[in-house]
Amino acid sequence: MQDKLQELLDRLDANFLAFQTAWEAKNKTELIDASREITAIKDAHYYLTESHGFEPEEVDYLLLFENPLQVVADKWLERTEDLSDFSFALDEVFDKQDALRDYEQKEKPSVLEQLRKAPGPTPEPHEKPATAKEAR
Repeated sequence: MQDKLQELLDRLDANFLAFQTAWEAKNKTELIDASREITAIKDAHYYLTESHGFEPEEVDYLLLFENPLQVVADKWLERTEDLSDFSFALDEVFDKQDALRDYEQKEKPSVLEQLRKAPGPTPEPHEKPATAKEAR
C-alpha cells in the first residue's frame, strides 16, 4: 500500500506542477477568469496530499487516471458551482452580524453632507436668532 500511495502522491504533485506551469504562461486576465478552476485544483491538491487518509481501494482507483488531480478538482468544482448554498452564508452574515466587529465599516455621512448631496437647491445654514439675553 505504501508504494502505491507514494506513487499517487508523486502523480498528484506532478499534475499540480503541470498546472502551475500552464498558469505561469497565462496573462492576468486569463488567470482571473480561471480563478475558480485554479482554486479547485489547489484545494484538491492540498486536501489529497495533506489531509485525506486514503483507503487502499481509493489509491487504486485514482491511479487509474493519468491526472487524478483533475478528476478530483473537477468534482469539487461541480459542488462549488451550485450557488444555492450561498443563501446559508448570507443567513449567517445577517443573523450573527459579527461582520460589524470583524470588518471595517463605511463611515456614515452627516445629515449636513446628505443635504448637500441631495438634488435641488441647497439650503443655506440659518444663523441662530439672538435670544433676549444676548441682545442686551
